[in-house]
Amino acid sequence: MADRSATVEQVVYPCILVDDDDWLIPCAGSDEVRQASEPDFLSDIREAFDAEGKPLRLFVVGGKGDGVDFEVAGPPRPELFRRCVESFFHSWTDAEPPAFSADTVTYALAVAQTAESVPVRKKKRRDPKA
Repeated sequence: MADRSATVEQVVYPCILVDDDDWLIPCAGSDEVRQASEPDFLSDIREAFDAEGKPLRLFVVGGKGDGVDFEVAGPPRPELFRRCVESFFHSWTDAEPPAFSADTVTYALAVAQTAESVPVRKKKRRDPKA
């Protein structure tokens, strides 16, 4: 049996969590990811990415669901990452999302900074495609 720890990729911060209402939650470090994804609400997180656009798998740890942990779940998915960011900005702000670039770490940093500073709407904007 292979040593699993040898194959786990390093998570690059900031991480971006997206809930089932298209709300974007930037997390500067592992403690913030764990705080933002409480065990009882883990199913509300629809997508999670590290700064390189790699999807994250979040899971409950402990006998009684004492906490949450996470790991890289696959190769980068920059287009899905971009679509999630654009959905948040369209749904919850009147601002344009940061310009997407092939350098996803720089893009993730811009997304995190902008999402934390941009004014948000009181109500979610309807999806024009719905």
